Amino acid sequence: MAAYLARYVSGCPFCRFELGRSAGKHLSLSPDSSIMQCYYFYAIQLLMTKLQGLIPAAGKGVRARPYTHDIHKGMLDIHGAPNIQRIVGIMRDQLAIEEIVIVIGHLGETIQAYFGDGSNFGVKIRYVENNDLDKGLAWSIALAEREITAEYFCIMLCDECYISSNHNEILSFNYYDYSVTCCGLTVDDNRLIQKNFAIYLDAHQNIKALEEKPKVVSSRILGTGTFVCDRSIFAHLTMLFELNSEDGVDFVSALNELHQTQATLGFFQIEGTYVNINDRDSLHLAKYHERKRCFERSAAGLLIYSEGHETNINFTIQRYAELDIFETISVVLPSRNTIEDRVLAHGAVPIVCPPDSNDYGAKLRHAMNLASEDIIILTEADYSFSARDVEKLLTYLPEADMVIGSRTTRQLIEQGSNMRGMVRLAHHALGLLVEILWWNRRGRFTDVGCTFRAIWKSSWETIKHDLISDGPEFSAEMMIELMRQHQRVIEIPVNYFNQSQSTKKQYQTVSIFFRFLKLIFTRRLSRNPEKSSRWRHKLHKSSDANT
Repeated sequence: MAAYLARYVSGCPFCRFELGRSAGKHLSLSPDSSIMQCYYFYAIQLLMTKLQGLIPAAGKGVRARPYTHDIHKGMLDIHGAPNIQRIVGIMRDQLAIEEIVIVIGHLGETIQAYFGDGSNFGVKIRYVENNDLDKGLAWSIALAEREITAEYFCIMLCDECYISSNHNEILSFNYYDYSVTCCGLTVDDNRLIQKNFAIYLDAHQNIKALEEKPKVVSSRILGTGTFVCDRSIFAHLTMLFELNSEDGVDFVSALNELHQTQATLGFFQIEGTYVNINDRDSLHLAKYHERKRCFERSAAGLLIYSEGHETNINFTIQRYAELDIFETISVVLPSRNTIEDRVLAHGAVPIVCPPDSNDYGAKLRHAMNLASEDIIILTEADYSFSARDVEKLLTYLPEADMVIGSRTTRQLIEQGSNMRGMVRLAHHALGLLVEILWWNRRGRFTDVGCTFRAIWKSSWETIKHDLISDGPEFSAEMMIELMRQHQRVIEIPVNYFNQSQSTKKQYQTVSIFFRFLKLIFTRRLSRNPEKSSRWRHKLHKSSDANT
């Protein structure tokens, strides 16, 4: 069938209507029933509209450093998945694309190791290597020519995040009437356009011009990195590189020059949320939008840490249960305890840890690995922390990977609590030390030992393989490891009620202070987590991915 159609690619053998770029007009200009039954037309149309995908991902991501020092910018995590995986998902699910070409260069081996041949992601992926990164985006696109066999293909840049977008509507747009369809969206912030490119439209919503990184903006249309192109763009780029072998070729400027002479550009309006991930702030903005989108339907689980003998455990369970927001309330117990029956009687789930996991860090690590909810909240069995402060944690959680409480705000410390004098000053000092030693992570801390916190399960998955502390310093290790992996940790003041003398004797000692101090300096003086450790985890996730 394909060979038969190939002989007639220039025209329809039944009605002799010229195909090619005007194939879409074949149907509209021929409404009578005999032409409508032209099966040849439908087959040609199907072949022409079956898009391939092209993801240029060769750049160094210099603007996003230090976040991209040892991670490719397209592999930065957006709420549990690398951004390129999100792009692959849009191509597959919204554009019905089955074959994708990824152009790799800097840290390209990490992309290739993660995605492989694409079979785990429901697509077929091939790779093209760009060894001349200084030639920019246009060169990466030109190199893909030998792998692009479809008449039309969709380009999506690896560092652009789309949330709840309408890419699926591109399939019903008449992109086959243009050499290149540029996708843009309306914005109010001129600075966004100045960082990308501007699309200027006439009164009929046709493109007049494109302008890369304009200094003065007179348009409200931000150009995105989504383009639908026909194969003629390869010949145009090849010609420009031959003419400008020393100066290089800017892709957007090249499209604008082509349009001014041949009027070959179409415009498609993108809807939804768009973030160009090119620095720290834009990365966290993309995470915020994605988390906010799914926040209402995210399940939360409560882990109540217990020493195994708290007599008021029923009161603690009841207070947190009254919030009516938790999918499950679990109490983390040592193997030898006296309250397991009471935990069950009050509707909570006892998590009895193995005999060799009796310290704070070991027990919590065991329980957090068992948690299945999207959000994990940690608290204490003696009701050291008020249930009403859970709302504070959840309010800030869309902005961060983990939100931790601070017990050092004097107005919120209950009279008689064991967080006064030297104890409070010691926690202040440790928090300040962490803040200084990881100054470029922009954290602000006054309490590294607070056990009241909320963390996304996806964020826990990124650090759990690098956590080794079994004792109380585990709380500080979680914070530090998240920051080392460029995750955001926010501290907020919370109420603190603890008056337990047993807690004071067990955890508020000079030896515990030095354990915290040793952990902090050990983590700071060691190298960042080896890429092999992080990528073993990511490769394990990708082996099960089909999303």
